Amino acid sequence: MPPHHMKYTLPILIAISLLSINPRVNGWNEASRMALTQSLVEEHSFIIDNSDFVETGDKVFIDGHFYSDKPPVPSILAAIVYWPLHQLGFRLGTEWNFAYYVIILFTIKLLWVLSVLAFKQTLSLLQVGEEKIGLLLAIYAFASIMFTWSSTFNNHSLAASSLAIGFMYYLQAKEHQGLKSLLFSGIFFGLAGAMDIPTSIFFVGFAALILNKWKSIKQTFIFLGAAVFPLSIHLLINYSIGHTLLPLQVVPEFFMYEGSVWGNGVQANSMGYTFRYALISLFGVKGFLWYNPLLFILIPLLVKEALSGGMLKLESRVIALCSVILLGYYFIFTPNYGGWSYSIRWFVPLLPFFFTYSYRMDKLWATKNGNMLITGLVVLSILIASIGLINPWSNPDYHSIPLIANLRQFMQFVR
Repeated sequence: MPPHHMKYTLPILIAISLLSINPRVNGWNEASRMALTQSLVEEHSFIIDNSDFVETGDKVFIDGHFYSDKPPVPSILAAIVYWPLHQLGFRLGTEWNFAYYVIILFTIKLLWVLSVLAFKQTLSLLQVGEEKIGLLLAIYAFASIMFTWSSTFNNHSLAASSLAIGFMYYLQAKEHQGLKSLLFSGIFFGLAGAMDIPTSIFFVGFAALILNKWKSIKQTFIFLGAAVFPLSIHLLINYSIGHTLLPLQVVPEFFMYEGSVWGNGVQANSMGYTFRYALISLFGVKGFLWYNPLLFILIPLLVKEALSGGMLKLESRVIALCSVILLGYYFIFTPNYGGWSYSIRWFVPLLPFFFTYSYRMDKLWATKNGNMLITGLVVLSILIASIGLINPWSNPDYHSIPLIANLRQFMQFVR
């Protein structure tokens, strides 16, 4: 977007948001979250026994009742949107659904739009010229599977958007020494952690960064206190349901019910399997790097900034360390590459941090070959992300490669 077109950013984002929603519950993950949403509004309960979505496999059995095994905060946000819709006579269902469309629009898409606007402010704080901001904004918005996952209800998109907004407020606080910005930064980092538990590593890392920069317990406690607020909602609900502060997903006995496919709970992989699993997660048929090809440029730029210095030297080290820890957690403790999904959905929250380093692409852009490389990768990335919109929960029955599976599903639909 050229500078004089920047005033159209919000209308463009809204229009694309309206057209890029997949308003159908496509699998267990979504069904589990909508089961809780429906139960909160229609039954005023966390118990999902009477929900239309109770057949989902993503549930736990505690004291004779079924509950969603997902963090509750995303479903609470969805319930806030669903309540007035239900009062007006609209009801959630398992097929294409207007209520589900509106829920996605005012949760996932709303936060996605706010994250794009926050990224615009981040670029300004990093002293990117107006002539480049529009282009980098379009790349951030559409040239990764962050765009794909903004089309369906999931906690990874919510966490990614929250981290982008929290990071922008952190940079504002760093620039202007503002306690208010630090407060909002903490809220959004904490919100990301409450919605997608492994991303909590980032508020821990940034709290250490704040303590190191400001040399002040006061600023650190403001950030941590704000982050703890949304996290405490998650912990209180978790404890009231399962009498544990651990995520319900990691307690094996909660999955001991007839028909459960998760009976063994979370277990650590062997070292050999972990190494192979990591390689396949990044470079296999669902490989995160192949589905976000700009990362082949952006991750080296992050590493370069962390090692050689720049405006984000310390931040880059924290981002790199926290990203490795998050990736390591999934490599060690998960076995199924995110289940039915377009690439590895768990890693989506990392994308706003990685795409921040697009502000360092100037030298590459200045050369003819570099310009061609970036242009080619951007076009390819937008194409890949757009194919993902067909079904972010790619059905492997069509093909083991999600991109091909989506194309085949689309061809079947148009026939």
